[in-house]
Amino acid sequence: MSVWSWLRRWFPALRTEFVAIFYDEAYRLPLTGIENTVGVEPRGVDFTTWYLLEKHVVRPADVYRPRPVSYAELSRVHDAAYLESLGRPETLARIYAVDPSEVPVDTLLSNVRLVCGGTLGAARLAFGRRGPVVNMAGGFHHAAPGRGGGFCAVNDIAVALASLQSDGYEGQTVVLDLDAHPPDGTAECLAGNPKVWIGSLSGSDWGSLPEGVDETRVPDGISDDDYLTLLDGLLSRMPKADLAFVIAGGDVLAGDRFGRVGLSVEGARRRDQRIADALHGVPSVWLPGGGYHADSWKLFAGTVLVLSGMGGRRIKERYDPLSARYRRISRLLMREGTPLDDITITQEDLEGSLGLGGDPQPRVLGYYTAQSLEYALFRYGLLWQVERLGYSRPRVEVNATGAGDRIKVLGRAGGQEHLLVDVVVERRTIADEPYFFVNWLSLRHPRARFSERRPQLPGQEVPGLGLAREATEMFVLMARRLELTGVAFRPMWYHLAVVAKARFRFVDPARQGRFEALMRDLSQLPLLEATRAVADGRVLLGGEPYRWEPADMVLRLEPQPLDTDAVAAERERCHFTLEPRR
Repeated sequence: MSVWSWLRRWFPALRTEFVAIFYDEAYRLPLTGIENTVGVEPRGVDFTTWYLLEKHVVRPADVYRPRPVSYAELSRVHDAAYLESLGRPETLARIYAVDPSEVPVDTLLSNVRLVCGGTLGAARLAFGRRGPVVNMAGGFHHAAPGRGGGFCAVNDIAVALASLQSDGYEGQTVVLDLDAHPPDGTAECLAGNPKVWIGSLSGSDWGSLPEGVDETRVPDGISDDDYLTLLDGLLSRMPKADLAFVIAGGDVLAGDRFGRVGLSVEGARRRDQRIADALHGVPSVWLPGGGYHADSWKLFAGTVLVLSGMGGRRIKERYDPLSARYRRISRLLMREGTPLDDITITQEDLEGSLGLGGDPQPRVLGYYTAQSLEYALFRYGLLWQVERLGYSRPRVEVNATGAGDRIKVLGRAGGQEHLLVDVVVERRTIADEPYFFVNWLSLRHPRARFSERRPQLPGQEVPGLGLAREATEMFVLMARRLELTGVAFRPMWYHLAVVAKARFRFVDPARQGRFEALMRDLSQLPLLEATRAVADGRVLLGGEPYRWEPADMVLRLEPQPLDTDAVAAERERCHFTLEPRR
């Protein structure tokens, strides 16, 4: 590490320039099932960017909006027949490992072209800044001239370089690929170019790459120090560069679903610092590549911290970017005095109460009108996400039912209006405390269909919208606004409790203990198989079929100590076994 890098690491005020990033809200993949079926966090790009902005690592003025690349620019690298095939949902479904019915072709292709434009824009800006520029998405290194795969539809690095060369750039280009998987597509796209050097540390053996690629196969679960030794060797062989592309892969983290490298978060920081030092003064474009771990977003946030001279800053383990963003938007709404905060009596309400007019305007839990909820969903970005899936003119309805107050979100597609969100809520007292209780929640994507890739879960009528985390955050904010203890619901299926376990717990310690024992004993099964086994009565407790116990789970706004002894005692007492399928 250079002296200047050391000083900037420990004294951030010495920074003379903030790192520029390219980002757009449309970088989020519009694929609703990819999180649960494949393990890709579609919000990852947003998480990283939101964190950097909130912590003032990046200023709003440093965020550049990309322009999508043209098909003419894509055609410099990719075959015409392949580009034409990208207009078919079946092609994109294969690349992203989803069902064709889930693919909004135009939205997904716009996403791909926009990210590719971000890589090109970052490269052009890097020349002017003579240093690093970050594209918050990209690194599509599996895309070759005539094929895509591995969540890579087009090769943004090759397309960006081809565009620069068409503008007259003739310098030496370095591609440092530190993703956990080999740069097969990039190597094929750039094969035979004497002015390009590709160096790679990968954790998978996919066979030989084209001649000229300096690839080192990293042993599974390598230690940080041994990995950095291999990196030092690769950097020593790297030629002097006029431009560099760096894929700072987020899939090198220990426990990644598809990566086997096994670095710690600290090891990844040290990796990025060494590369940043080696490329000091060189125009460089930094890209995140893959990442299939809940903390993958933190690795690329760490990359930007390193480039910003703040590599010593740590991200709190329990920091949740989605919660932080929603709280910030909620505070803005309160300051603005928006319809969400308007609880004054209207003329309509007054007339209704005196019997002079129609029914009073319905309010959810006596507070939220349909218009205030629709505005809130707009401000939190949920209506836009729904529109990206192909549903136009989304709107909100509210009314009272015997089970509580009902909220519906509807949107149009295929010439008809579809029910997209259906939720029934009420105030309910649990253990002598008032909760925002969710009696019913259905997030529906009726344009998609179940398939082998996205099988039907118990209780589902149509595939989901992929917005369960956002819905939970909305409920938390509503509970806080209504001064309730927290949010509660009663999971009717095993998988619902598993999905909620990170933030919710069963009220009864013994019930929590049995649930933890069940998760322990079914941990080797995929969630779909496990929840079906429980529903079918193939899970035994004490030799008898175990029937799922739908009991209250709560998320307290102010955490309370759990009776860990009672939980542990029940967990150790219970042992579940699986009866073979007949």
